[in-house]
Amino acid sequence: MKIGPPRGQFAFPARNNQPPRIDCWGQADAALAKLGRLQARLAWLDERRAAAVARAQAAAVEAGRDCAARQRRLEAALERFCRKHQPELARVNGHSRRSRRLLFGRVGYRRSQPVVVRSEAAALRALAHWRAGQRFLRLRTELDRDALGRFLRHGAEATGESAFVARRLGRAGIRLDTRDLWFYELDPRALARWAG
Repeated sequence: MKIGPPRGQFAFPARNNQPPRIDCWGQADAALAKLGRLQARLAWLDERRAAAVARAQAAAVEAGRDCAARQRRLEAALERFCRKHQPELARVNGHSRRSRRLLFGRVGYRRSQPVVVRSEAAALRALAHWRAGQRFLRLRTELDRDALGRFLRHGAEATGESAFVARRLGRAGIRLDTRDLWFYELDPRALARWAG
């Protein structure tokens, strides 16, 4: 009788994914030193990855330059040909269609009617004051979290209207979420002295 995992399955050794146990300040300091080494290693790997990506992108750009130049030349030649034969396109297809279907696609002209605004500020002012023109305006409303945070942090000691506004914000479900977040900071000079 065979002992082990069923056929087609592999047994991997168990990994200890539990965080190491730290029992004293010396071990905490050693953990910070190890974190510094790990961060340095990750930064080095990041630099290598970024350099490899930059090399690959440069190679792709170089390879694509010739292809893009040929594409632009071919598009320009097709456009010149169509411009020269524009009356023929209208005559063959009638006036409603200004393109011609070929074996590998279609060439011709499409109607384009973009909106041209000489001065956006002047147009906004004119449309805002014209009641019927307001349908052409789009308003975008979003929360100003910075202003809310400033008010809620510094408006707690205020009275009068500020207290009223704070109560209204609370009823709207807007509040400060105050909590203590754990952090660590590495001392790069101490790590450099220790590594050197």
